[in-house]
Amino acid sequence: MKKGLTNRQKQAIKTRNKIYNTSITLMEKHGFDNITIEDICTKAGVSVGSFYHYFKSKNDIFFEIYKRGDEYFEEVVSENLNEDHAIDQIILYFRYYAKYNLLSGLDTVKQLYNSNNKQFIAKGRYMQNLLQDIVEEGQKKSEITNDYTAEYIVEFLFIATRGLVYDWCLHEGEYDLEERMVSFAKNLLVIFSK
Repeated sequence: MKKGLTNRQKQAIKTRNKIYNTSITLMEKHGFDNITIEDICTKAGVSVGSFYHYFKSKNDIFFEIYKRGDEYFEEVVSENLNEDHAIDQIILYFRYYAKYNLLSGLDTVKQLYNSNNKQFIAKGRYMQNLLQDIVEEGQKKSEITNDYTAEYIVEFLFIATRGLVYDWCLHEGEYDLEERMVSFAKNLLVIFSK
């Protein structure tokens, strides 16, 4: 049986989250490149030493955004992909992808979409692996074409759907990203359906 967290552990989580949330707020307001660790610490009311206790660098805030995205897909999305057909699972997957972008907020997402951010193409992330598992299962069941590798299909789908999210950012979030994502995914998946 697991023991509950100690008060010290709870405080550590609270402090780490405070630094993270303050970083995100400042990033949205001023842009990632225009804030310093000192700015973050001053606004969060913590020492620079506290920042470095939880994060190695300001770039670790970016990594944390993606880590939390992967945790969301592991804890929430994977548990709710209960469609019978692989294509329907992928459509639902991308509905959750849109929801996560909405939860992150337009200003945060705008900060992430730049050519210096290589986290989008980092390999081995849970979010990608989950989608690849769905595609591979769909290929085994002959629901998805075997004309392409699962890796290719996953990469193709992410490139296309990231493009939609980028367009949503360009339009200042003026349209319903979730509904547009579902429609977009359905149209894309015609290419790979059997």
